[in-house]
Amino acid sequence: MQDILNAIEAAGIFPVVEIDRLEDAVPVAEALRKGGIAAMEITLRTPCACDAIHAVRKAFPEMMVGAGTVLTPDQVEQARDAGAGYMVSPGYNPRIVRYCLDAGILIIPGIDSPSGIELAIEAGLSVLKFFPAQFSGGIDGLKSMAAPFKNRIRFLPLGGITPENISDYVRCGEVLAVGGTWIAKNEIIREGDFSRITQNAREAMALLHGFEFSGLELNVCGKNQDADLLDTLSRVFTLPRSGLTALRALEDGDSNLSGKIRIACNNIKRGAMWLKNQSIQADTELVELESKDETSVVLAGRPGGFRIQLIEK
Repeated sequence: MQDILNAIEAAGIFPVVEIDRLEDAVPVAEALRKGGIAAMEITLRTPCACDAIHAVRKAFPEMMVGAGTVLTPDQVEQARDAGAGYMVSPGYNPRIVRYCLDAGILIIPGIDSPSGIELAIEAGLSVLKFFPAQFSGGIDGLKSMAAPFKNRIRFLPLGGITPENISDYVRCGEVLAVGGTWIAKNEIIREGDFSRITQNAREAMALLHGFEFSGLELNVCGKNQDADLLDTLSRVFTLPRSGLTALRALEDGDSNLSGKIRIACNNIKRGAMWLKNQSIQADTELVELESKDETSVVLAGRPGGFRIQLIEK
């Protein structure tokens, strides 16, 4: 189960999809993959839902596919046979939770109260769906509700997540990943506008990670031209976050190093995992920045002679 949870965290965002026509399943999955999302939750609200899960898993075996709106043990079995990697239920149904746990199946039940969290902890669960998220207090409600259970439980918020608020959720340490219906809405699928799904996916991934240029250090090595460039950049750019963004001469004895580039993101662990999945290798250990509490990951390569450092906002 832990491997699946790690994959969920690495994916970061799960489009929640309702498939009315089986022939739409693979094109939707392909559109999501083109947009950088290799995960989806197919809800069991339609007669062809399990066939859709099977079709996607057959076409893209590496894609993380879960079954949503799971209400009965029979649905659990059908979804598992179809290839679903995990189950999601709207609420906390003790019978479904126990059935999945006994069968060794990852279940993520929905809750909206501390009572639901306590039931989950008692059952031995570590991840819950926070649903409906925006109508249950949003990110502030989630933080308040989760505070007494720090380091005991993490959440997959769903319900009212939009491009306008997704960043608020993914910056929260208690959030494992987020679910969203706007990426592949029913009407978009019915219209066959798969290019729009790809565009929505790309935009969602950009918002999820929030990668931003955060700082530049040049190894001037006594070169007047490089020093002049650094001085010009310092005059032109207004620093958006004092102490996080800096333009200065690099104090490094490595003459082969051109400099350092800092890139900020919403979540350091998720950002590093995503880079690894993109075949961009990073040092495995988190290292402290100079005289800062933030952590960072240094990429293993040196493109253009620059050391690239990923830091958390």
